[in-house]
Amino acid sequence: GGGGLTFEQEVEDIVRRGVEEDVNADNIAMEVNGRKFAHDKTFGDCSAVMALTILQTLEVAASRKDAFASVTRAVKKWRPLLKKFARSEDDQTRVIQAVETFVVSDGWKAHKLMMPTLKALYDEDIVGEDAILDWAADSESASEQTKALCAECRQLIDFLQQDDDDDDDD
Repeated sequence: GGGGLTFEQEVEDIVRRGVEEDVNADNIAMEVNGRKFAHDKTFGDCSAVMALTILQTLEVAASRKDAFASVTRAVKKWRPLLKKFARSEDDQTRVIQAVETFVVSDGWKAHKLMMPTLKALYDEDIVGEDAILDWAADSESASEQTKALCAECRQLIDFLQQDDDDDDDD
């Protein structure tokens, strides 16, 4: 049994291998689900590790334009897999937190990818408006890093808040 690997390591191995070998999303999901039950974890726990691992498999890009294209491609490609696990607003918030970890990592930090990545996740319907607005609201009391990343996303957040207000008029 896994030689004492943590849940995170096991899921990371499954997803990394899946991405590298281009395994069908359903098969990856089945394996991850097995680990989820074995370790008594939530969909959010799975979502966080999966989103981060998928992004970490990308080659570090030279320019912001390439980085953005690369991230968007990965999000589109692995949408069916992420959708299976990022079910509730809470699960989706965990995905946003995973993105935070990724965008400040070595090699990616300079590209300022928080907003483009969040927008890609939103456009692909992996992370919903409520999760993003909640993350933004919570960032007020969060770390300086989260505050800064949230500030980078101001445009997107303002757009969603406006959209949210328009919905209330119906």
